[in-house]
Amino acid sequence: MDIEGAGIDHLIVQYVCGEDRAYDGLVAAGPVSLSRLLDTRAGRAAQSWNDALAEVRERLDALGREAFERLSTLQALLAKAFPDALFDAVADDPALEPVVMWTLQGLSDPRVLPILERGLRSPGSTRRQALHGMVKHGSAAHTDTIVACLGDEDDRWTAFEVLGHLGDERAIGPLLAWLAEDDRTAMMAEQALARIEERIGGPVTRPVWLDLELKEFTASSPLQPSRVTEVPAPGQTVVNGDVLVTLESELFETRLCADRSGTVAEVRVAVGDEISDAVVAVVLRARRRIG
Repeated sequence: MDIEGAGIDHLIVQYVCGEDRAYDGLVAAGPVSLSRLLDTRAGRAAQSWNDALAEVRERLDALGREAFERLSTLQALLAKAFPDALFDAVADDPALEPVVMWTLQGLSDPRVLPILERGLRSPGSTRRQALHGMVKHGSAAHTDTIVACLGDEDDRWTAFEVLGHLGDERAIGPLLAWLAEDDRTAMMAEQALARIEERIGGPVTRPVWLDLELKEFTASSPLQPSRVTEVPAPGQTVVNGDVLVTLESELFETRLCADRSGTVAEVRVAVGDEISDAVVAVVLRARRRIG
């Protein structure tokens, strides 16, 4: 039996069960901890892993989704602690690329980009994770590849977000074509357009708008007392995605964003019986961009 490996498996399971101190033991064990975790997540778990899981099955079942999230968090932490081990493992075994794709988003390393680029050519969740990574690591050189992802319904909204972050003028034409689609898709395309146009200093051509009904947005703080630290003024123009209201309490910050473009028609802050204490209402004369 691989005693060293079994010990690492036990520490990984401890961390997943909520014992943060197990991370110190994994770091002390060195890069082999990351290698062991990657093998496990790639479906190559040793018997000692299954034994360690069996010992805490009830705890894992109780944690549910949190257990999976802690496993992903542990991989990200170990990748930052031992980046060379991560990239060496992927170089030796390209089948690990889908396993590490999500983790790559948090790394600042030139070796990340080629893996993300290959991920964009893969179907399903691997491409979606690679798209998320492009928010941080992508550039205008990737615009055409990201635009091509708009054709996949599962990837479309993420691709809109990435194009907005990249800010490349060449994406404007393709994005304009999506303004004629369903309401939610059009709003995502509009938001990406607004970010690009803000970066390049304004629209390339005069936008075409369709006036909509008045829409009210409300925000309240989960704790009182709270204070309003940001709110628009009547007459102010906002675009889809802009922060309308920020409420701060001792422990929480609540931010309310517009899901429409438009002009602020009215702002109410705890007025009479219309809205309760610590609530802000912004009435927007909404509009939808159609060209």
